[in-house]
Amino acid sequence: MGGPAMLLVICLFGQLHLSVTGQGISEYSALTTSLFQGYEKRVRPSVAGSPTTVYMIFEPSSILSLDENEQVLYTYATFKCSWFDDHLAWNTSDYNNITSFLWPQDDVWLPDLIITNSVKNPARLGYDEMPVRVRYTGSVTWYPSKIFATSCDMDVTYYPFDTQICTLILSTKMSTYQEIEIAAGGSPISWAEYSPGSTWDLKTIAVEALDNQGDITRIQFKLTLKRLRTYYVMNIILPVLFLSFTASIVFYLPADAGEKIGMSMTVLLAYAVYLTIIADNMPQTSLQVSLLAVYLTMLLGFTALGVILSVIVLSLHFTGDDIPVGHRTAFITRKIRRFLRLRRYPKRSVNRVSPHMNRQSPSLKHRDIALDGQGFGPHVPSSPEQKLITQQQDKVSATSASGLLRPRTSSHCEKPRYPQDGDAVSSAPSIVYSENDREIIT
Repeated sequence: MGGPAMLLVICLFGQLHLSVTGQGISEYSALTTSLFQGYEKRVRPSVAGSPTTVYMIFEPSSILSLDENEQVLYTYATFKCSWFDDHLAWNTSDYNNITSFLWPQDDVWLPDLIITNSVKNPARLGYDEMPVRVRYTGSVTWYPSKIFATSCDMDVTYYPFDTQICTLILSTKMSTYQEIEIAAGGSPISWAEYSPGSTWDLKTIAVEALDNQGDITRIQFKLTLKRLRTYYVMNIILPVLFLSFTASIVFYLPADAGEKIGMSMTVLLAYAVYLTIIADNMPQTSLQVSLLAVYLTMLLGFTALGVILSVIVLSLHFTGDDIPVGHRTAFITRKIRRFLRLRRYPKRSVNRVSPHMNRQSPSLKHRDIALDGQGFGPHVPSSPEQKLITQQQDKVSATSASGLLRPRTSSHCEKPRYPQDGDAVSSAPSIVYSENDREIIT
């Protein structure tokens, strides 16, 4: 095929396309002119004065946020509203089988729908340039989408393991139920455009028809939201548990370490910081109180009590031995010991016996009585070695130092020497142990 022939074919197809396109444009123009000639958008479409039924389908896109302080839910969603307008129906065969077209919403009748529980001034849905879909059956479909800010009554008792139920209440602004009825569509919820958020998970959506408030018809969409708790467990729950264990081991620190009060104050300030963080995320209401906030407050009180007790312990520890303990302090100490079921250990002290003191010495008896009077349990009797020392001191009081006794007091002390044949008899008395090592034979 030559060049002139190809150019002729292209021109013929171009002319045919222009004729079809022009015919299509003329058909749409003729259709819209026929439909909207004499159309009054302020007149409600009705058949024999019956109310106009508006069918609603809720299509959530995402849960933007849920403000705990303000108790406001921010949701981006779309409402699919449809109704029948008998003034906008046509026969498809008369207009080249055109079944539907788009038209600006500002040029057709729209129901006066508002969000009743919106925290802002109720505004009409959609915008002027948003189109509506008009079908040959007279069905008009409207897709108003918006960021809805609605009030939500929150229950933070089990924060952050809580589940909230928020609602979107849709109603007419002025029209009565005798003029407009709001009903749920065949499938009232569409999840096609939903994308999960990072803080809240939208579990279910329920649709309920509410009782008419006066002459106003209403419909409610109930959203069940579950908080995603991983962030709160890692940043609040686990640190608080670790701090509670840390606060309990303060009393195991020795008083001489010098860090008892410092450690207690650090834990106390950490609890105060976490309590402030939780209070900032809670609604300022007294109807519900978070159990986590109550737990932190109790830990804060116990830690403050630990600081006070640490101060008392350090004060008693660094008090001089020459300062007597008061009766009230001793009484409180005994009560605490009995309450905690602590064992009572006797105070161990070494009695230094003078060579000039015998068993019948009044000063020795006075020392034993003093030990009994301190309340450290019954008097511990003297060991056999101490008796041996006392008897030896009585015997060597008039002899020389060469005859002193060296008794066996422990495993590393040398054994007493027994007399052997051929030993020179010393003027110092000799010592022989009996079987029970308790009596001395001289």
